[in-house]
Amino acid sequence: TYWTAFAELDLSALHHAAQSDAEARFAEAMSLLAEGNVASAESAFVAVSQQQRDVNVAVASQVMLAATLRYERKWSELRDLPLNSRLGAEDRMITSDPERWGKAFTGAAEEVITFPDMPLALRLNLTPVGTPTVRVLINGKQYDFWLDTGSSMTVVSSSVAADAGITPLSEDTLSIRTFAGSAPVKAATIKRIDLGSIVISNSPTVIIDQSLMYLRASAEGVPRGGLRVDGIIGWDTIRQFDLTMNYATGTMTLRRPEHRRLVGDSRRKLAWLGKPLVEVRTKEGAKLHFTLDTGAQATLLNAAVLEKAGVSTRVSDNRLFGIARTGRETDRVVPFLSVEVGGTSIRLENVIVYGPVLSGLINTDGILGSDVARYGPIHIDATNGVFSIGDLDAG
Repeated sequence: TYWTAFAELDLSALHHAAQSDAEARFAEAMSLLAEGNVASAESAFVAVSQQQRDVNVAVASQVMLAATLRYERKWSELRDLPLNSRLGAEDRMITSDPERWGKAFTGAAEEVITFPDMPLALRLNLTPVGTPTVRVLINGKQYDFWLDTGSSMTVVSSSVAADAGITPLSEDTLSIRTFAGSAPVKAATIKRIDLGSIVISNSPTVIIDQSLMYLRASAEGVPRGGLRVDGIIGWDTIRQFDLTMNYATGTMTLRRPEHRRLVGDSRRKLAWLGKPLVEVRTKEGAKLHFTLDTGAQATLLNAAVLEKAGVSTRVSDNRLFGIARTGRETDRVVPFLSVEVGGTSIRLENVIVYGPVLSGLINTDGILGSDVARYGPIHIDATNGVFSIGDLDAG
């Protein structure tokens, strides 16, 4: 069906299942977004969200429009999001949270990133749980920030904010989602972030209470009170780089991305559709979409796709940990998961199963964590939709 195809991100099936003009136009908007044509997708979502014939399509378009405007940092447009007159009170609640984000950041200075002429090599450090961090200067003061593609935006702890002179834009409280919960935050901007010789000015960020910026995990090297996190460089910043991370050598390379016209190219395995998604294929050829999350120490599989992935499970008690004192118990693992991801065939052992989780709109089949880095350098070039493991497409 149409909505099943949408939930599973089968855009070809979505086009074929469309039975009305509104459904066809929404499918086209999703295809534009998947191809990285964000501006055209935004325009298409605006038009489809205002049509009167199909309320379900209007609601879906409204949700995707709000996500797209936040992705583009069009804060005033997000604050003043036009609502379809046929939407009921419950439907209108869906967009109330994005509108609060728009209100909080409207009027903030526009971000500017200055790149050096040559690619920049920096030291890449790993936490005791295997996630990547980088040394940064925040308003001239030095901290270690996680490189976390699973975080939609940059995050700083309240202690770092106080130390570095970062103040909230307003007293309004927003909410961010973690893997197993949510946490209250306040909107802010960082006047200057130095990543080596890359300078980021006026970077949008959120401030979270320092007591919540600890990762509690039962891993060697993690203190009893948890692993302190100074801050997070999130997807909103990472997507603006051409980034290669080599966990084995402890090095990372940052380049200014260049548009390479790879639409329809087999190298395009990464798309932003409300979150960064990587296309993964099973040995049997089934296509899955995993959220790219370098802040997750391990790859996870959604129980909703066990049959589609062609795998079985065994009982094993596990606990998934996140910041903000969040966690989740699980009791199943997939003993072996063999997939092709980023052009490389990998075989993961004891993959933790969570859920089943059905989001109601787009269903994510799993989470691609930092454990895949054992198979080679990770290359992320969101500008061109490239994700690879190994030296297949390192720029």
